[in-house]
Amino acid sequence: MSHHHGKHKGMHHLSAHNHDAHGWVEGITSLKADDRAVELLADEPERLPGAMNGKASASAAAAATAAAAAVAGQRAAAPAGPAGSGSADATLAGAGNAAAATISAAATPEGAAAAPGPPGAGAGPAPGVVSLTRPEDFESVLQHALEVMAAEIEAVGEMVLDVGAPMGWGPVGLTVQQLETCLERIRAVVNPLQVDATLVAQRTVQLQTATGPVDCLTADVLLRRRPTSRGPLEVRVAVIGNVDSGKSTMVGVLTRSILDDGRGLARSKVFKHHHEETTGRTSSIGQHTLCLDSKGNILNDNLFRTQTCSDYIARASKVMTLVDLAGHEKYFRTTAYGLTGHLPDYACLIVGANMGVVGMCKEHLGVALALKVPVFFVVTKVDIAPEHILKQTVQNLASILKKPGVKKKPFLVKSQEDVLLCARNMNTDSLAPIFLTSAVTGKGLDLVRLFYNLLPQRHRWVDKQRELAEFVIDETFGVPGVGTVVAGTVKRGVITPNTTLLLGPDIGDGSFKAASIKSIHFKRLPVTMVVAGQTAALALKKTKRNQVRKGMVLVDERLKPCASWEFDADIAILTHSTTIQPRYQAVIHCEIIRQAAKVVAMDRERLRSGDRACVRFRFIQRPEYVTSGTRFVFREGRTKGIGIVVGTEHQPVERSTTAAGGGEAGAINRPDELEADRERERALAEVGAAAPAGVSASGAGGRRSSSGGGAGGIGGGGEAAGAAPGAAVAAVRG
Repeated sequence: MSHHHGKHKGMHHLSAHNHDAHGWVEGITSLKADDRAVELLADEPERLPGAMNGKASASAAAAATAAAAAVAGQRAAAPAGPAGSGSADATLAGAGNAAAATISAAATPEGAAAAPGPPGAGAGPAPGVVSLTRPEDFESVLQHALEVMAAEIEAVGEMVLDVGAPMGWGPVGLTVQQLETCLERIRAVVNPLQVDATLVAQRTVQLQTATGPVDCLTADVLLRRRPTSRGPLEVRVAVIGNVDSGKSTMVGVLTRSILDDGRGLARSKVFKHHHEETTGRTSSIGQHTLCLDSKGNILNDNLFRTQTCSDYIARASKVMTLVDLAGHEKYFRTTAYGLTGHLPDYACLIVGANMGVVGMCKEHLGVALALKVPVFFVVTKVDIAPEHILKQTVQNLASILKKPGVKKKPFLVKSQEDVLLCARNMNTDSLAPIFLTSAVTGKGLDLVRLFYNLLPQRHRWVDKQRELAEFVIDETFGVPGVGTVVAGTVKRGVITPNTTLLLGPDIGDGSFKAASIKSIHFKRLPVTMVVAGQTAALALKKTKRNQVRKGMVLVDERLKPCASWEFDADIAILTHSTTIQPRYQAVIHCEIIRQAAKVVAMDRERLRSGDRACVRFRFIQRPEYVTSGTRFVFREGRTKGIGIVVGTEHQPVERSTTAAGGGEAGAINRPDELEADRERERALAEVGAAAPAGVSASGAGGRRSSSGGGAGGIGGGGEAAGAAPGAAVAAVRG
């Protein structure tokens, strides 16, 4: 077996090194601080077009600043009465408050490795000095914190409270009696709300106050809603990494609660296809479920089977969906689709301790970084890796994470305390936890399981549940006796059986047609509703299998959805050997969309590596449903780039009414126009870049330049009804 590895798999690693200079990670880490592409890798790019959605992080930052100012004011002012102090400390406490979380996240990673203690201990406007809650303010602070907590837990369904810690929850500087009081009051408040409160950890810490060091108690309490009709909370984690690093084995060990035998026992439990078992390599996207109850216990046992998991789902309060992706280079497009189309909350990068950060491991990490998906790292096979090799692997990983384009703090997780710290701060996308594990000996797996248990949802889905429904389709099935079934993720709203949504864009003409939902399954369990943030399978009435494909959506008709041939995007080039100009083509990975697109206009003459610009892309094969504010990646050969959608051109649907007035009904002639457009594209491809403008005009039969009369410039253009305007648009594009 070792000889086989050296002969074939070693070649793959060597071949990967040849492409390293043009890899995703190399492209990101080679960016200089003054490159404009770095701006797009930030959480909020400086130049924010109106359609771009950065409101959530902006409001969190504003709240954090306000909270910090309030705390500074409270400490600078003279001691106030009970009510004033209570409200100031409550601002500091803010159960589930984004401000406290943001400040805590900013404060903790620095000192976390140096001194054990609660996150944010000793951090704040006055470094090293903590103001404790006075005994007379204890009740008012606790009552306010409980009210905030009750409202938040009812909305989101899960929280981890850092009771008694500075920048945590509730009063600061607790005695044994006060901590017991806090825990009893928390249970009394959440029990009527059908929520369980579980003590995860309790510890004594030394806090520096103005009068000297004081020993205080803090506790971490997990609050989680019991199973309800709305179904369990769902957190999706994409499992990525190089070929043969142990991704499927790790998924098998976690979801089956077994240990591996070192010969493929665990991975054989999760493979979908026979050829995967034969070769030992994943070639498809597999979804596997880790079920957790309301007290944080793992329900999966060694009898767990994906086909019969509905019993476990019915008892679960939280579900971790592990999306097992392929590691081999030839399946990269499948893995990229899994990272974009399955909308993961987090990415788990598996690194083989004996192989290091090589090959596709870097590529997968680069795509996750480009899509702003928070990544944590699991180093496997530590039982067979020599100590110096393991040390080298961790050092290489840490050096990549510290590069300018990445800017993450590597953090080696060694204890339960570290797990709590990392789980609380994963949302900030600045911390990179590293776990050292072995699937054979079981080393480190208890910490990984605890981390999965405590991982929060990255998005606040409760706000999106109030919006109109939108469901993205990432897989289609034909089930005997049931009919057409589509699987995917609910992006917005609530979906129930017997509702009618619009299905599109249609394969033929790009339109949206009504489709009624017969029944809904969540992880093989029949349910009466699915809400934003959950994956689901929907059975459709009177819809043929050949009418649906990956990349289509089901949306509420009140949204008036339109398919777009063209869209404007703010893009950054990570690596490109020469320059990019109009007519350049690349493959776009934008959520569930995977299609080649052509650059038809740019706000600059040409682009090189590290540049940032606004460009207009035009899809080559068919129109797609594109929404503003979506991050995407594009690639072509060794070229790699990232972007954010800032606007779309709805054609031909939007402009059919204007054409009807000119005696030519756009809606009727649309399929002919699409065919004419394809003919024109083929003619241009044959003639080449030097084709005269007349070729384009005649290719469309002299009637129109394109199906939607798309514009050559960023701002768009009018409908081309005659040959002369058509030639003009073609000339701009040429």
